[in-house]
Amino acid sequence: MTKPHPAKTSHLTHVPLSIRPMERTDCARVLQMIDALTRHHGDRMSLDEASLIDLIYAPSPWARILVAESHGKTVGYAALVGGLQLQFGLRTMDLHHLYVDADQRGMGIGRALIEAARETARNLDCVQLTVGTHVENKPAQAAYLACGFEPLAPRGPRFVMTLS
Repeated sequence: MTKPHPAKTSHLTHVPLSIRPMERTDCARVLQMIDALTRHHGDRMSLDEASLIDLIYAPSPWARILVAESHGKTVGYAALVGGLQLQFGLRTMDLHHLYVDADQRGMGIGRALIEAARETARNLDCVQLTVGTHVENKPAQAAYLACGFEPLAPRGPRFVMTLS
């Protein structure tokens, strides 16, 4: 697990903010935020607490979640999933989800979560951090560019196979 990030003050509003790895006691709140993000994208969440715990705390965790706290309240999260460029023997990390409560946006919390995600990826010897968004989500695209991400050219057609 990554080490906790010390409390810091948001550069935009001087809001006390700490970023740390998700703990089991955060599950209910993180599930609420995942549901809010899922609904925002027109989907329906089917994840439950037991499944979330399995994804994060299994012997070989499938994902890592960082949470942002302000004034003792969890106000955002970043979900990270490991990736690989096998042909080069290189580790990568994908910022799979980034969420900040609507009333907390514009205060630098997303930027702080992205910086913590970057630090987590570096600590895991990853060579890159990637993120994707819907084509029409221009505000998110602008935010990612402002935080130092660069556009990634498509690598060709992708396919999916359902395994049920």
